[in-house]
Amino acid sequence: MSSNEREHPRLASDLPVVVSFGEVLASESTYLNDISAGGVGFNAMVPLEPGTVLILQLPPGRPVLSTPVRVVWCRQVGLHYAVGSEFLSKNMALRDRIVEMVQQIEDYRTETARDGRSLSAQHAALEWIDRFGKDFFSVA
Repeated sequence: MSSNEREHPRLASDLPVVVSFGEVLASESTYLNDISAGGVGFNAMVPLEPGTVLILQLPPGRPVLSTPVRVVWCRQVGLHYAVGSEFLSKNMALRDRIVEMVQQIEDYRTETARDGRSLSAQHAALEWIDRFGKDFFSVA
């Protein structure tokens, strides 16, 4: 694999998430930049040291997913920091399921827009979880 190839393909996403370090929020409500079975990219308002373990929750307000991630890199971009992190779970089926959930929420948002409903990323996530989340996670 060349240095430009990724082990896991990335899915661009702007879904809102909560990233916390114990009881301390690294970012109150931030947005994913991308996600893959390997980890997630997001923005933070403070610099995060590589190796720092965080808890990623999706969506904010009513998380149905809470999983630990470890910061791999952090770069300042303007007034915020772009962060790359890796999932700590070794369970590939779970990691794939997380990516699938984000993809389905993004698809749902696109479908509702075609039907004339413009949903924010957060509203689309909450609506999708209300409609499909229980069934989605019961087959995981």
